[in-house]
Amino acid sequence: MIQVSAWLRRISPVLVAFPMVCFLALVLIFADNIPWMDDLQAFIEFLIEYTAADSFAEKLHWLLVPNNEHRIVFAKLTTVFFYKLTGTLNFRWLILVGFGCLLALLLVLFRIFRTLYLPLLAFLPVTFVLFQPQYRLTSFWAITALQHQVVPMLALWAIYLLANANRPTVFSVRFFGAIGLQLLVSFSNSNGLFGWVAGAAVLLVQWRLEGTNFLWRLVIWIGLGVLAILFYFHDFANLQGNESSLSFLLKNPHLVFFAFFTFLGGLFDFFPTQGIVVRSILPTAAGMTLVAILFGLFKTTLLPSLWQRNRKPVDLKLNHRRYFFVGAYVFLLVNAVVIAVLRPRFGYDVMLISNYMIYPALFVILLYLNLLSETRNPERRKQWMMGGIGLGALVWVVMYFYHLPPLGAQKLIRQTSVFNQKHNDLGFGAIIGSAYAKAISQWMHMSTQKGFYSYPENTFYAPYEQTLLKPVPPADSSFHLLVQESADEFRVITNDWPLPAGIDDACIIVKSDQHTYLFPAENLFFPVQYYLKRRMPNVSARVLKSFLYPGTYQLGLLIVPNGKADIRFSNQFLNVR
Repeated sequence: MIQVSAWLRRISPVLVAFPMVCFLALVLIFADNIPWMDDLQAFIEFLIEYTAADSFAEKLHWLLVPNNEHRIVFAKLTTVFFYKLTGTLNFRWLILVGFGCLLALLLVLFRIFRTLYLPLLAFLPVTFVLFQPQYRLTSFWAITALQHQVVPMLALWAIYLLANANRPTVFSVRFFGAIGLQLLVSFSNSNGLFGWVAGAAVLLVQWRLEGTNFLWRLVIWIGLGVLAILFYFHDFANLQGNESSLSFLLKNPHLVFFAFFTFLGGLFDFFPTQGIVVRSILPTAAGMTLVAILFGLFKTTLLPSLWQRNRKPVDLKLNHRRYFFVGAYVFLLVNAVVIAVLRPRFGYDVMLISNYMIYPALFVILLYLNLLSETRNPERRKQWMMGGIGLGALVWVVMYFYHLPPLGAQKLIRQTSVFNQKHNDLGFGAIIGSAYAKAISQWMHMSTQKGFYSYPENTFYAPYEQTLLKPVPPADSSFHLLVQESADEFRVITNDWPLPAGIDDACIIVKSDQHTYLFPAENLFFPVQYYLKRRMPNVSARVLKSFLYPGTYQLGLLIVPNGKADIRFSNQFLNVR
């Protein structure tokens, strides 16, 4: 037992809850009711088609039909649930469900932890690592929140039920509960299928140690897994070019090799603003170190005890923990192998993309809990605990420092995009005149006409929205902008014009007689400017030509310093042909 002082025991619940409360505050502040990119097809088009379907078979078809390369049944069921409950589609609520999945993931980890009979303080590293914004593109984006937070949560719960399904018969409530969860996760994202491999690993070692009944469970599990995989890929038209990954592997085996370790060490992406070569050195080294630790655990404890019956531990809870760790490791390692093979062709930085970083975080958490589980010496356990707290706190601070500003940038981008879509039928990333732009326009019109989606009213520009849509007021002769044109965009920068301190939001206004666009400022979100609110030398924004209808546009600026708006226009124009 680790000895902890009385006052630390008293404040341990507060310490453990602190990262969770901070993360919930982030979700409440930065999540908004705005669809983004894949959200449009996954939720808005789906709900239009689902509500228009007359038969159960049609509705089931729309629940199961793939979106890009994934079936997302959990996300769609969540959408239908809220629609039936409220009659609306609210992306903020979907993101909050994703946060709830993080809490459910924490719960299964806590159930493993509590069998160690350690002070609650030893659980603090888990909440530090799990509740931090490195995977902001998962936690603050509806579609990814209901994929990459759902899949590990359901998969680990299924593995937990398998690991603890110790009834000495084939039929066990926990075993069939694991099957139900695994079937759901299989159709909630493509990597949910890896849970079948992880579960088979658990059942294999259980069969080896526990007897024939687990062989029948293994046979049932593998049979259902094969059927689920065949059904998943039945009539599956879009593989997003994954078939070309084999040729990339053959041409660049070294990249795939290093990508595996870079991905597993992604939690230690401490220099995300550097070039990819410098940026990936620490994660790659960390990944190699973590795999070495895992190899050591398997060699010294897991493999001997889980394969040699005479070394099976008497402690039943220790055995169940080992089953769980085997399944969880297999799930994460298969994820790492597949990502290392399929994704480097899109660029090596994909190994560290925010969408995937929940998996490296889980890998570190599992190793920490596994080390506590296998260590018997109280002093050594205390060293692991203190080292875990120190490392967890470092990760938490670094990730907040680097990823809070991009969260602000993302929110500004979403809010200006929804303004452009609302008033110009073009703003959610589609190119003018494209089939996708037409589809988005139809989806948004139908969703608002049907009444299940309403454009948000709590945007930073909401008090001035009607003013922005009115004819251009007289230009400010002292206000000048520097315009740099390239093939695809105009870069617009304020020039020789003093800006007030404490700017919260800013965007460039691009306005014609028929259209008004907002383009978000990019340079508000450098860490020094973001945290210290210092006076900025200028405001700059990219004005994308592919978003603009042909015409002549006058340039202006909207800034919101300390909650008060300043709207002004220059005498400068853009000509778009």
